[in-house]
Amino acid sequence: MNKILSTVLSLLIFVAFLKAQDNGFNKVNNIEKVKTELAKLTENTSTIQSQFIQEKHLSFLTENIISKGKFYFKSPDKLRWEYSEPFEYIIVFNDKNIFIKDGSKISTFDTESNKMFSEINNMMIGTIQGNLFTDNERFNVSYFENSTQYLLDLEPKLPEMKSMLKIIKIYIDKSEISVAKIKMIESSDDYTSIDFINRKLNQKIDSDKFIL
Repeated sequence: MNKILSTVLSLLIFVAFLKAQDNGFNKVNNIEKVKTELAKLTENTSTIQSQFIQEKHLSFLTENIISKGKFYFKSPDKLRWEYSEPFEYIIVFNDKNIFIKDGSKISTFDTESNKMFSEINNMMIGTIQGNLFTDNERFNVSYFENSTQYLLDLEPKLPEMKSMLKIIKIYIDKSEISVAKIKMIESSDDYTSIDFINRKLNQKIDSDKFIL
């Protein structure tokens, strides 16, 4: 169980803290306008297919760990992370279930019976759909932008989330209103970043893609 939790958290826990202004972003003046734009994430996106590159930094390692694979999302609650490099590994979120395939071994978990898995599931689905950005009970949200992207900084409020995460950074391309990059910092300041590359929106994905 510890190995699985560590792997899932490694998937979700992303990049070292950088001030938004240092990345060329400025605070948004009209937040309501941005919220209206971000609502399109839910309204206009039924599926997403993408390649991804994941970079994980651990303070006790001299080099970052680079992983690559494919990502699939199907509204309203299906996710598939398919790692191909440097090892083959699959994690599927399907409604209230999580399927994990490691080699020939497949494990299944019920998110409702595990609070940590439930939080992970809610966070990932909420990020892709966009409703995480308006969750004022669980996050303090700050809005930034540059000429091509919005950047949302989400600071967890709930103690169980704050113990794991310091901040979540979500980069959204303005041109198609889709998530281009997700970054988070652990409470320990270790980090991971995931870039979504060659994104394809609203193309058919068979439902069996989300069953292992």
